[in-house]
Amino acid sequence: MVNRLLDIKKILGQHRSALLLGPRGVGKTRLSKEFIKTCSLFLEINLLHHDLFTRYVTQPSLFRHEVEFHLRPNALLTVFVDEVQKIPALLDEVHGLLEEHKGRVRFLLTGSSARKLKRGGANLLAGRAWTLKLHPLTHRECSLDLARALQFGTLPAMYLEEEMPERTLKTYVETYLREEIMQEALVRRLDGYVRFLDMAGQMNGEPLNFAALARESGVTTKTIQGYVDILVDTLVVFRFDAWTRSVRKQLRHSPKIYFFDCGVLNALSGELGTELKKSSYRYGKLFETFIVQEMVRLNDYMDAGFRFYYWRTNTGLEVDVVLSRGHAHPPIAIEIKSKPSPGASDLHALISFAAENEVTALYCFCTTPHAYKVGEVTVYPWQEGLSRLFSLTTAQAG
Repeated sequence: MVNRLLDIKKILGQHRSALLLGPRGVGKTRLSKEFIKTCSLFLEINLLHHDLFTRYVTQPSLFRHEVEFHLRPNALLTVFVDEVQKIPALLDEVHGLLEEHKGRVRFLLTGSSARKLKRGGANLLAGRAWTLKLHPLTHRECSLDLARALQFGTLPAMYLEEEMPERTLKTYVETYLREEIMQEALVRRLDGYVRFLDMAGQMNGEPLNFAALARESGVTTKTIQGYVDILVDTLVVFRFDAWTRSVRKQLRHSPKIYFFDCGVLNALSGELGTELKKSSYRYGKLFETFIVQEMVRLNDYMDAGFRFYYWRTNTGLEVDVVLSRGHAHPPIAIEIKSKPSPGASDLHALISFAAENEVTALYCFCTTPHAYKVGEVTVYPWQEGLSRLFSLTTAQAG
């Protein structure tokens, strides 16, 4: 049993509704079922069941009538709808029910694609429900084996599975990334999308060259940009735009993408069976990706409000992560190193960034056993660095 950081009961309180988003396999259904079991009156609807899907897609108003049938005087009905993006029109019914029966009904809706909801012109409830995100397991939710997390990721079923996670991950990539997302996104050039997806794994953590990707995929640059949007909207990748407030003129402006899980990335890149050596370039990139994933996950769970950027010059100087809360707050610049004792030469980019930007702090997260200082940079064990970063955030938010 894993206790997730996202505490739905605490966040929603007595009457709040929520739209819970996350890729397939992160545990949305399990977490939601645990929550509704604490409710005295609830109704559960799973749109993965074909009979229910067919019933509501042809006549969405039936959903409203059935919910109203389950309402009781002086009682709050909690309605759990799994995979709501399959019938975006149901959000209009949810909106109407919330307006007509205030204080008597609330909804917990889960979905794996905000894109389909937006594309369908769905009513996104105009603030009547909070949008929450669920991610794969973080190091705060389990006793983490870093090597296993870098190789097989932390999707609950894959990380906790004792045997053959490789086969499960390969199936995930084939059935979800290649087929299901392709269908939901209405991709026209299937061959181009598949070629793009293969190359996207290789471009993880690197500034995207849209023109080069378009040439290799045999589609237009605009189409490639659309493919990236698909992966962002389906929560499969995080997009980091380039930090452009520096006085330096020769900066890279292309966005970066990071995949949401290292195991999925390795499966997509065909690297699940490759030995992962600590001294290798691949280990360093996976460690960077993992720390980025942890920061994004904790940022959502702690409601920290950071926006994520990177900084890179045409001469090769790069800061992995720049965290910002807007122009009124100086950013935090973070370098990620897999080595145990980074020195001044490893942190040169942070110093250059600070020379051109007012900063709140300069950090390096790495595998050192103890924290230390290198000039203006504080070098932390990655667990301590994340804890300090988001503990500080929590205190500020409170």
